[in-house]
Amino acid sequence: MSSKDVIREELHKEEERLFIKEKEPIIERASLRDALKMLVPFAGMAISAIEFVSLPQVHPLPVQYHAETWLPTLGVCAVVYALFYVFSLFVRPLRQKVAHFSWLIFAFFCFFTLQDFLTLRTGTLKLPFIPSPDKIVHELIANWDTIAMDAVSSMTTLFSGLVIGISMGIVSGIACGCVRLVDYWINPLLKIIGPVPALIWMPIFFVVFHSSNAAALAAVFLASWFPLTLMISSAIKNIDKGLIERAETLGASKFYIILHVMLPNSIPHIANALFMALSHSFGAMSATELCGATSGLMFRIQYTRVMANYGEVFAIIGVMIVIFATLTAIMFAFRNWLLRWQKGLARW
Repeated sequence: MSSKDVIREELHKEEERLFIKEKEPIIERASLRDALKMLVPFAGMAISAIEFVSLPQVHPLPVQYHAETWLPTLGVCAVVYALFYVFSLFVRPLRQKVAHFSWLIFAFFCFFTLQDFLTLRTGTLKLPFIPSPDKIVHELIANWDTIAMDAVSSMTTLFSGLVIGISMGIVSGIACGCVRLVDYWINPLLKIIGPVPALIWMPIFFVVFHSSNAAALAAVFLASWFPLTLMISSAIKNIDKGLIERAETLGASKFYIILHVMLPNSIPHIANALFMALSHSFGAMSATELCGATSGLMFRIQYTRVMANYGEVFAIIGVMIVIFATLTAIMFAFRNWLLRWQKGLARW
């Protein structure tokens, strides 16, 4: 058997293995080991509940502060996780996720148990500067309407800037990669203006636009436009010239080559650039809301900090973490779908 036959046979076996893996049953009863592993988060919730109930409160102002929110929160978390647990006993994909994150969820509740112990129970971390989990949840529930409005304001700025920046970035990236004259004028901007953080340009944006919201939008636009333009233009410039020459030999037009040769070969770079644009836009949006904005999550954090309501400060920080983590997870899912043909290769 020749070496080519051996390689062909190995590739055939690998394809069969991947095909069998894709055809694994979705409905499958969990093993005892997996069932016990998925019970670990309940232990973290139980430890937190026991600590909350058994230890006395040493807050310096007990009359003005009554810890009564954390225990119902633990109950809601236990009910929600119990539903996931029951379904994961029979649904294999869900079970894989729940089992994978079980110890992380356990550590999550242990962290809040330690925070409650160091604040509300012992006073090691001075209140109200470091609030207890009960205070954070209480402020989140009490001020959910204002926090929601500020979240909408922040997301409006973020998505508006992202849409404009990504659209312009794709257009300018293709233009820089295909047209030398455009690259001659845009490339210096990429090297001089692009690497500079968007926050540094805020004084100029305020003078030019005369509006904090417009300045924030411009900062998000710049933070998302730069990575898209840079990576797409670099990808197009480094495409195998043989592919373009073959397409031209077959009579393909310039537009057809861009649409069916250049862009498909640039997809991995576009996917990475989208992630970079999203992460840079988070920082740009957060920083600009601290510079004269009248709404937004960072504006609310600054306002509540001045009012010494640190429980709401931590609650808003938690909301921002959830929002940004969700958007990042959606971006990774879109990237994996976009690069689904890379199955078996290195993935993020």
